[in-house]
Amino acid sequence: MATINDKQLVNRIIAARGRLYDDEPPAIKVVEYTNAWGKRTWGVVFADDSDPDRYERETQYVRDPRVIFQEGERGNGQG
Repeated sequence: MATINDKQLVNRIIAARGRLYDDEPPAIKVVEYTNAWGKRTWGVVFADDSDPDRYERETQYVRDPRVIFQEGERGNGQG
């Protein structure tokens, strides 16, 4: 998993359908959420993650999560 604060990088991951780098596992999901400090943030879940739904559960650090990319789904936009 990775937390990203750069929308351009998130857009590159989505445009590459989760396969940005050949030497890393593919991203299978990107979740946009508001962090504890009120900033828009993205959680990237990779294929080898042991808890692929971690960013979809509301916590004090993850607020209003929504999946904006999921491997294998058509129509994933660049949010």
